[in-house]
Amino acid sequence: MNRLATLTDYLKPLALGLACCCSAVAMAADELQLDCVIEPSEVADVSSSVRGIMENVLVERGDWVKKGQVIAKLESSVERANVSLAQAEAEANSLIHARTARLALAEKRLARVLELSKTKSIASQALDEAETDKVLAQAELEQVLQGQHLAQLRLSRAKSVLALRSIQSPVTGTVQTVHVSAGESVEDRPIMTIVQIDPLYVEAIAPVQMFGQIKQDDTAHVYPEEPLGGVFLAKVIMVERVIDAPSGTFGVRLKLSNLENKLPAGLRCKVSFDTSTSEG
Repeated sequence: MNRLATLTDYLKPLALGLACCCSAVAMAADELQLDCVIEPSEVADVSSSVRGIMENVLVERGDWVKKGQVIAKLESSVERANVSLAQAEAEANSLIHARTARLALAEKRLARVLELSKTKSIASQALDEAETDKVLAQAELEQVLQGQHLAQLRLSRAKSVLALRSIQSPVTGTVQTVHVSAGESVEDRPIMTIVQIDPLYVEAIAPVQMFGQIKQDDTAHVYPEEPLGGVFLAKVIMVERVIDAPSGTFGVRLKLSNLENKLPAGLRCKVSFDTSTSEG
């Protein structure tokens, strides 16, 4: 969803006022100032890739979470049982030991028969049987080893299926809304909404008269509304190349670092551009 489009209704009257009285805007001065809104850089509606019943929600509204952190778990008794079964099969080595011992015995027998065959004191049929026993023992051991490899793959698959029952946060941010409680189905709906507020996006709508004066990678000063106030540096990361004809405006997005999470999202603000450094 284009966040700039959703802000148009709020900022359009302000932008229209600027467009109508552009002579009052500091076009001739070195600084341009626009109304803006500070928004999250990402809004993640977290859902599950598998169907199931919610077993436990591990975070609450307002909690801070890190990317990759487990935030909820689905009911997973069947999946845990499958992992235990697959693990038991993958760790079963008794048959491998038996087949290895049989191969070693067949090799020793063949060695003895070969020694006897040099003195021609044993029939050729006995040599053929000894060689055949070794080949069969080798094949049986390889079959068992292949079976264990398949068991390891089944264990890996079972663990992957179980991991899908643990929901992880896709971003580092704050929990805005929890939509599902324990015992509810998670089919076809988000579990929670997490917003990333570092960095923040500053969204502004500028009158067409400013087009060309604001460029990507320009720096600007952002002044959040009171009572927070203060001044913060931001960088232009996007300037719309399509003018909205009815309002005579275009959108501008800036990225504002918020490492210490001093600023919340949703603030109104002012943003000023130094045109003396952006021109040319």
